[in-house]
Amino acid sequence: MSIDIKKLEAYIDENYDDSDASASERQNLFSQKNPLVDFARAITGKKSFGPKSCGISPLSHPGFKNIEKKLKTPSSEDFISRLFYYINEKNMTHPQVYNAAGMTPDCFSKIISGKTKTPKKESIVALALALKLNYDEATDLLSCAGQTLCGFKQDVIFEFCFKTGPYTIDEVNEALVHFHFEPIGGRQ
Repeated sequence: MSIDIKKLEAYIDENYDDSDASASERQNLFSQKNPLVDFARAITGKKSFGPKSCGISPLSHPGFKNIEKKLKTPSSEDFISRLFYYINEKNMTHPQVYNAAGMTPDCFSKIISGKTKTPKKESIVALALALKLNYDEATDLLSCAGQTLCGFKQDVIFEFCFKTGPYTIDEVNEALVHFHFEPIGGRQ
């Protein structure tokens, strides 16, 4: 099965917005009625940030110091456990997975042994394609590594492929090249 480029183009047109936020949207980003400010209040316990804090990056606000300790960051063990779960669920061998993902045995070994602390999003997508994961499963695997499909054009292409596939990595790479992106998984 090959990816229908016309359907993919229509999907991109519907789901990818490359326009910048308007000036008023940017100006309101740090207003007191913004959900981000509500999040900051919840994390820091402060009720108000006052006029001095409006318009600054929340990361530079004094109330955001040590926020890393308050937010759970995914560990590589969670990702590896989930990867093994899907490999077993799909009844695939390690060579079947890394070959279908276009990875070398050495690269795959580094990922499953935890030597690669945080695999690149493209590597995780390649593994998800190799495992023939659907959209929900792929986003689950990505989230275990602290990654997400976040609306970039390349991510919209991946989203389409997971929702309408399964596709091979070669088919996805053809679509990526069509839209001027680098192929994933080591195959050129």
